[in-house]
Amino acid sequence: MRKILLVWDVKTRGSPATLFYRALSGYDYPTKAGRGHSAGVLDEIPDDVWEFINRSTLLIEEEYAMVVEKIFKEFSKHLVWHRFEVEI
Repeated sequence: MRKILLVWDVKTRGSPATLFYRALSGYDYPTKAGRGHSAGVLDEIPDDVWEFINRSTLLIEEEYAMVVEKIFKEFSKHLVWHRFEVEI
């Protein structure tokens, strides 16, 4: 099975970094009724096809990698990122 290892470093701090992580993982926010969640791209794909190795390294099955890579391309001005193919 082929997987893709995505490794990145956020080169800017503040709003661009926050927006990137929110686009990737989504975020929770308080509401009057408790807590709400705004979905990120990882919320839209099955949990069993990806895993964080650490905060800036993601291992994902090849067929779903393009969906996640769109976010990386969108924020490429604020990131340095690399894509590696991994055989498991």
